[in-house]
Amino acid sequence: MRDIPDNMIIDSVDSGVGAFIDLFEADLQPYGGDLIRFHSGTNGYYGDVVWKGNQYQAYPIAVEGFGMKNEGTYTRPTMTVANVTGLLTGINHDFDDMLGVVITRRQVPVKYLDAANFPNGNPDADPTQEAVSRYVVEEMTEETFEQVTYTLATPIDCDNAIIPARTILADVCQWQYRGVGCGYDGPPVADERDNPTTDQAKDKCSHRRTGCRFRYPRPEPMPISSFPGSQKVS
Repeated sequence: MRDIPDNMIIDSVDSGVGAFIDLFEADLQPYGGDLIRFHSGTNGYYGDVVWKGNQYQAYPIAVEGFGMKNEGTYTRPTMTVANVTGLLTGINHDFDDMLGVVITRRQVPVKYLDAANFPNGNPDADPTQEAVSRYVVEEMTEETFEQVTYTLATPIDCDNAIIPARTILADVCQWQYRGVGCGYDGPPVADERDNPTTDQAKDKCSHRRTGCRFRYPRPEPMPISSFPGSQKVS
């Protein structure tokens, strides 16, 4: 998933746009942790960086393998983080090797950074000028005293991934029929094969989009828990 403002697309082909800086966020909040903000100290920025009023701490990190493809397999970037004083070892222990944690990458032109980053302010500061990409930690591939390496994947390329505690299935709803999440409490509609019925004993959901639509006709939104966007196209 990648969001890029129109103005930034135009700037990207301008040779005078200047340097970019990569800002990262690791969201541990769904697991009871914090939202950790950091950057690698590239392009001459070795201290903390402020973006949208939030502070991103400089930390030894290398993220490689980013790319955009419209066919074939998706790229699997790697994120290598210095294990200073065993910090990452502790995080891995407390948060299951960070599996399923969402990593957000914000690419920001230095000239648009908050005024707080410059001694004399910044009249060009613009919090809308960022390219946002989101990835999921798929695997912790190496852990040593010096560093920890993770493999990242795009959210739609995570077969059976847990985000944060649900298996990604393209066309199967995981809610219990008439239970929490589903919320349907109307009359009988159809059996498990989507055959119409008025018999309460035969009323069972197929757990497919068709079954959900029977119970939530347009224009009502369907509360289905499947992930249609993860369907692989052959």
